[in-house]
Amino acid sequence: MTLFVAFGLPGTMFSWGTTALSAIAHEVFGDCNTVKVETLAELQEAWRNRTSEAMIITSHYPDKELCDFLMRSRAPYLVFTEDVMDSMNWLSQTTGTTDIPLVRAMSASIACISQIRSHPLIVAVQRQKMGPVQIHRILGHFCRTLGINLSKDGIVRCLEKLGADFSGPAPDLSRIPTFEVSAKKLDANYMPPGAEYEAISPDIRAIALDVLKPLDGSIMRTPIKQMIWPLQTFLLADKEGASIVSEIELVGRARCVVYGPYFHLPPGEWTARFSLRIDTEIYGQIFTIEIHNSELLSRIRIRPSQTGSFIAEAQFLVERAKEPIEIRLFTESGSIEGSIAHWSVELIPEEQPKRENRPERPSILPKNDQEFTTTDAVESKEETSASAP
Repeated sequence: MTLFVAFGLPGTMFSWGTTALSAIAHEVFGDCNTVKVETLAELQEAWRNRTSEAMIITSHYPDKELCDFLMRSRAPYLVFTEDVMDSMNWLSQTTGTTDIPLVRAMSASIACISQIRSHPLIVAVQRQKMGPVQIHRILGHFCRTLGINLSKDGIVRCLEKLGADFSGPAPDLSRIPTFEVSAKKLDANYMPPGAEYEAISPDIRAIALDVLKPLDGSIMRTPIKQMIWPLQTFLLADKEGASIVSEIELVGRARCVVYGPYFHLPPGEWTARFSLRIDTEIYGQIFTIEIHNSELLSRIRIRPSQTGSFIAEAQFLVERAKEPIEIRLFTESGSIEGSIAHWSVELIPEEQPKRENRPERPSILPKNDQEFTTTDAVESKEETSASAP
């Protein structure tokens, strides 16, 4: 029994990559089940109910328990990624979601997949680095990575499933499409890199640039850029969870006034830097800020001494990336006047010590990659089967 594992952001790269992996597996094993899972329990159930000699496990949102289990295997795993804005366009077009939940879903996928970035045999397949690469070279790299030998006829059949046309006399390499041409044929929701999906409003796109773009690439490395969770991503407790569009009213009893935004963060230590601006005297009001997922991660208290802008920081540790982060802002006493004119949160990843003797990760097309023609067979003796769940 052979188990292949493929993670990836929702998008064209993942859709094409898993189709290619399925084509290869069907050539080698004759039959192959492809199952999407998010938890170890789902993986175990899929394993018990398998009906073929090979299984492809895919996931956009693996939880901590599943990642911990898969980290124990020495099998290579494929990770399909692309620019986060392109991935968001694809997810929006596929699901019809165009609002803040779209940004939350993307942050969840980035954070969840980043849990396996320290696996020594991760192979990153990055759309933004493809360029005009013909797909036979990508298939060849998949085969070498997974230790699979394909016959000439098997290679041709895989290429045909991915959009190559060898009909007519004297087929040659010029008939093999590039990745983007192949993907456009296979993916009904295909959009070229860098395109803007008009269904996503400029406001949501601006939020995504603040929240998601700094995480671009963090699947394969510790985040090195801070990000902003802006005012409009938080919710007003007094107005049944309406988004904040202007100042935050403080008049009334002691209460939670702001909560959200339910974005996800990759595992690790983080600093939350809170920015507040108070334009009206609030006479010694004390604020409490809490950071939660399924448990309380951090709590601080702030007592502004006057009007103006204030900065406060809280450190916290993320261990379960699939759990969204909720920040709550409380007043500790009632107010007869006052408001917060500005509120935002900057998330800053703590620097991680460099790991010594860490193997260099292979890219999709290493510099020493040889031309993979339709007559080539790839030879590898490496074991590629993961342990049974």
